Amino acid sequence: MAEAEIVVQLRTRSPTGLAGPVGAARPADLRGWLARRFGVTAEPLHPGGGDPDSARWLRVGVPAGGADAEAVAAALRARPDVEAAYVKPPADLP
Repeated sequence: MAEAEIVVQLRTRSPTGLAGPVGAARPADLRGWLARRFGVTAEPLHPGGGDPDSARWLRVGVPAGGADAEAVAAALRARPDVEAAYVKPPADLP
């Protein structure tokens, strides 16, 4: 079985223009939580993007034989700083 991929969207910035998403929301905080709780890592979905909104999107790799990807996605969705999290379906071969 191959590595599962979870796509994560952090909550939007506050309407007052504070730097960073609403809640406990900094990608570094989320990365540390994922590493401690599930032993997985998160990385930017769009690295090097100049669009500030692209920083809201992360990719979490869940190795085969590791944590259950659906359980990781459900735990992410329960966080106040996460807007959405889903397990990306495997790509179909042509």
